[in-house]
Order: sequence, then C-alpha cells, then structure tokens
Amino acid sequence: MQKHSGMYLTFFFQALIAANALYAFYFHLYQSMFLAIMAFIVTFVPTLVAQRLRLQLPWFLFFLVALSLWFHTAGHIQEYYLVFFPYYDKIAHLVSGITVALLGLLGVIFLDLYWKMKSTPVFIIFFTVIFGMAFGAFWEIIEFAIDHVIGGSLSGPMQFDLNDTMWDMIFVLIGSCISAIYGIVWFRTNTKESILSKEE
Repeated sequence: MQKHSGMYLTFFFQALIAANALYAFYFHLYQSMFLAIMAFIVTFVPTLVAQRLRLQLPWFLFFLVALSLWFHTAGHIQEYYLVFFPYYDKIAHLVSGITVALLGLLGVIFLDLYWKMKSTPVFIIFFTVIFGMAFGAFWEIIEFAIDHVIGGSLSGPMQFDLNDTMWDMIFVLIGSCISAIYGIVWFRTNTKESILSKEE
C-alpha cells in the first residue's frame, strides 16, 4: 500500500478521537471513553485489511473512516449533537453516507475480482448507492430501537421526529451519490484490477 501525504489528515483525526477518550476519562465519562477507544481502534481496520489483502485503496478512504468516527465520538463526548443541532447531525450523516458507500464500492470491486463475477461498472455504481442507503436505513432502525428500549444515547434521543429521520436518510442518499459519482469518474481511467496492490 503506497503512502500519501493526505494520510496525515487521518492521523490528525485519530489523534482527536484519542483526545476525546482522554477527555471522557478525565471527567469520569467511562461509557463515552469506551466508545472513543473502540472508535480509535476501528480507524485502523481499513489499513490492516488493505495490508492483509494487498489492496491499493485511496488515501481518503482512511481519512473518511477516521472523520466519520470522530464526528460520532465528538458529537457525544463534546455534545456537538446538541450544541449544533440539527446541522451537526446532518453533516455527520453526509460524511458517513460517503464513507459507507465508498466502502461498498471498493468492497464489491474486490469481491467481483475474487469471485470472478464480471460485474459491469453500471451495476457496481448502482450497488454503491443501494449499499449506502441500506446501511443508512439499518442505522436509523438501530437509533429507533435505542430510543425506545433505553431512552436514547449518551446525548439524549437519537431521533426527534419523522422529519429528522427523513432528513438523515436524504443526507445519506446525497453522500452515497457522491461516492457513486466518484466511482463513475474512477472507472473512466481505471480498471477493477487497479485496487490490487502492485507491491510484493
């Protein structure tokens, strides 16, 4: 996997997540601290997967994963979900939509190569949008369940009303379409084999 200077943005947001964990520990917010620690660990998963499978993934995928998880942890620990309501939550859904759909795009390309499915670029782009939307819908179900079973998250209710949920899904859709557009542009100059690392 090639190194890129843009990875410093990933390191920056990983450091912010770690700082949130320390902040939560200092103020005895142990549930939030555990959340931040788990998020910090997850930010390294794409790097480990890329190295293990010898994939050449774009640097901004690692950045987007770290950024998405920072949005989530800072929203709870720093209470940005409440302070900047409703804009913070919508931006978080937009970034998460881009991230998840991009993971879907790269994931289906890898599976296509591994299973030799010979999927067309049109199918892969369509799958990218559907994958992002499906994950977004699943997440909204989780939020609904958390609100009704335990009364909300660390920052209070996760869903305020139907309009809030629908706007969340709209921003996830926008994010998924952004990743799909990236896929369209990418396929103009690359082949599916391009995600395989040339390094031995």
